[in-house]
Amino acid sequence: MTLLIPTAIIFIVLVGLFFTYLIKLRNSLYIGTLANLSLLVLLVLLVEIISVLNSQFWGIILGLAVALVGLLVFLGLTLSFIFFFINAFIVWKREGYSLSSSLTLITGIAVIAVDLLFFFNPSVGPKPLQGAITMFLTLLIGYVLLTVWNTISSMILYRMYFPRKDKDYIIVLGSGLIDGYKVGRLLGNRIETALSFYRSEIKATGKHPKLIFSGGQGGDELLPEGEAMQKYALEHGIPKVDTLVEDKSINTEQNLAFSRKIIEKDSGRDDNKVIFVSNNYHILRAGVLARKLKFAAFGVGAPTPFYFLPNAVIREHLAFLVMNKRANIAIIVLIALIALGTGLLLYFVPGEPIQ
Repeated sequence: MTLLIPTAIIFIVLVGLFFTYLIKLRNSLYIGTLANLSLLVLLVLLVEIISVLNSQFWGIILGLAVALVGLLVFLGLTLSFIFFFINAFIVWKREGYSLSSSLTLITGIAVIAVDLLFFFNPSVGPKPLQGAITMFLTLLIGYVLLTVWNTISSMILYRMYFPRKDKDYIIVLGSGLIDGYKVGRLLGNRIETALSFYRSEIKATGKHPKLIFSGGQGGDELLPEGEAMQKYALEHGIPKVDTLVEDKSINTEQNLAFSRKIIEKDSGRDDNKVIFVSNNYHILRAGVLARKLKFAAFGVGAPTPFYFLPNAVIREHLAFLVMNKRANIAIIVLIALIALGTGLLLYFVPGEPIQ
């Protein structure tokens, strides 16, 4: 009973923080962290409540539920390489061979390597070296899985955004053009999502938000992405007066920064209500970049073909690791130090020989 009240208070605080971030500070990876911490503390709270009630029935139910989830996670992690290999084949078939389309294949090979490490780990070399390597790999794999889960959780939760129909501007983030001049399926989904919000706001309030099509011209493109997107919108019945083009940016951060300058110049204000649109896998990273720029804009996700999502999620996760490289390097160094400490401990304090 003594721990029940503090645990309940911690749970309430975490849930409060989670909803605060989700509603007001959503441009952050913390939404996934807070959600997962809340679930973990909830599990502890349920265990304590069952312990206080001394209920064997609910204890068994909770134990079975945890065991089932644990088994599913274990099987999912162990056998996920099958899914990754199948997905790599599908992506190659539809998108062609490239490094970015091979990320699921690389991940599948990594999963097999980890499986072999844990199931067929040969005991070779001095015990301190074995202990250090095992500790390093175990902590490193655990950290990677934790960050992947946090990224996926944040991506899913970020989509829980239903903006009011009171926006002044809708930024559509650019993507590569097909054959150098055509809007492809992924980019088309972004534009269609923006047009749908544009039309629904006009219908609901009579207010015409302006659409900003943001994207510069790549080396293999015949015109800037912003111009191609504007042309697409005009062909779908959008008045040109309701469109603006940003055609200088070469990445997501510039999409947002340059579009904000256009907004401020067009409106003469810096307090406009803005949303941006990208594919659902990309809006979280765009939101994090918006927060970095201190740009008060949240993202709306456009649909993405399912076969493309695994590669896209892996790519986004790698981008987050690079964005936070200092913190990640510091954690890897800490993991290496713990592993080294484990090796030294086994060297200086060897176990008693078996009689």
